[in-house]
Amino acid sequence: MESSRGRWALARVAALLLAVALLSPVSPFLLVSVPLAVLLLAFRSGRLSSALLAAGLAWLAFTPPAGSMTPLWYGERAWALITAGGFVGATILWPQARLALRSIAAVASGFVAFGLFGLLRPGALARLDWWMASELRWTSRVVSSWLVGAEADSFLGAISARLGEMVELQVSLYPSLLALATVAALGVAWSVSVRLAGSEGAVGPLREFGFSDHFIWLAIAGLLLFLLPIGQLASRIGQNALAFMGGLYVLRGVAVLAWIVPAAAVSSWFGLFLALAALLFYPILVGFALVLGVSDTWLHLRQRFHGSESSHGSK
Repeated sequence: MESSRGRWALARVAALLLAVALLSPVSPFLLVSVPLAVLLLAFRSGRLSSALLAAGLAWLAFTPPAGSMTPLWYGERAWALITAGGFVGATILWPQARLALRSIAAVASGFVAFGLFGLLRPGALARLDWWMASELRWTSRVVSSWLVGAEADSFLGAISARLGEMVELQVSLYPSLLALATVAALGVAWSVSVRLAGSEGAVGPLREFGFSDHFIWLAIAGLLLFLLPIGQLASRIGQNALAFMGGLYVLRGVAVLAWIVPAAAVSSWFGLFLALAALLFYPILVGFALVLGVSDTWLHLRQRFHGSESSHGSK
């Protein structure tokens, strides 16, 4: 039983690591290592092993490269450090709060800090944005060069043709992708730090994922900023707020499905069939999970399902 719980906990951390790797527009190593080092120093500073591990991670993360350091080099490390500090502060202030809520609060602290920096240093964020866009486009060109020999009608050729379109969308949405990746990275860092302390269960089961219902107002505000003709900056802020909240609501919808589907599955074969259908028709699943996640704000489907299940069991 204990080994089974340990394997599931490891699987959840691995899934978070995969999310960081797929979503992050900056170094995934930075997003995980810097918060882990800060957490070790904040909550396990009395242990020599923790101090040495934190020092090693900090050395790997902050050692300057051989060439000149760009604004992006400073920016991504500042983001990782600020969000790590925000997560520590949220953990001290609200120790009983869910991991997701503390991670979102840390992400909010990062955006506030960068916004204040932009006000104090006009033009600094524009330069950082230019460096980020250049880095993403350069990466796209490198990947395209690997696929340049592919036939136009082949699978690799199709990927190469779509890559240019996708990178422009990524350039526009990288703040929301960075925010989602940071939420996942903080979950990994917290899980590892708790595990090093000898505890378990830092990352709860997917079916228990949730956040405050009041976050729907952030999605509504993002929608208004995106639709109203206020300006390009407001439209981009709204677009990224929608993308960030959309990602969270999709995950919330998947959590609702993870609660309902196992109870509804009449056999393991039926469960396997549902899993294969989800892989084949994942765009439909993502859309359905988004609707389900947003609906859960008002309907609280898991509570209703749990209540009906309890009443049924008592009869």
